[in-house]
Amino acid sequence: MLQYLKRKVFWRTVMKKIELRIAKEGDEKIINDFFDSLSGETRALFNRRDYNRRGIIKYLLKPDDTRRYYIFEEGGVMLGYVFLLDYDTTIPTLGIALRDEYQGKKLGEKMVSFLQEKMIEENKGGLQLTTHVANLRAQALYEKMGFVCMGVCKNGSELFYLWRYRK
Repeated sequence: MLQYLKRKVFWRTVMKKIELRIAKEGDEKIINDFFDSLSGETRALFNRRDYNRRGIIKYLLKPDDTRRYYIFEEGGVMLGYVFLLDYDTTIPTLGIALRDEYQGKKLGEKMVSFLQEKMIEENKGGLQLTTHVANLRAQALYEKMGFVCMGVCKNGSELFYLWRYRK
């Protein structure tokens, strides 16, 4: 119980400083700064060929109902973001990224938990995602948050995870 209370106080303290909001036009600078700050290892595991940067910038220029991007920001600096693709389906696809210096500090748990709660509120069936087979930290996070590894993707370099919500 004490552990739980400590964690609750920690999150209340941390989240007082961090703003969670939907990405919007005008965020291009903080988004580019975020992606430019990522280490080579993080880019290799999350942003190969700059695909994720291009995806969020494209969304800002032409928003659509099938995607959602949420930014975690502190003092004008983007700490990380989560996104949902195929939002119009029962089980959207989740993506998450954090600045290197914020990895391993439990902010990822808060980000995933936020989306899980949102999926429950919106009567979605769950979340799905893929992660690089070498991204052990992400795999540990997803499994801790209730995701189940369903197997290796066709490309052989990613694992497919599923989190199901049942009423």
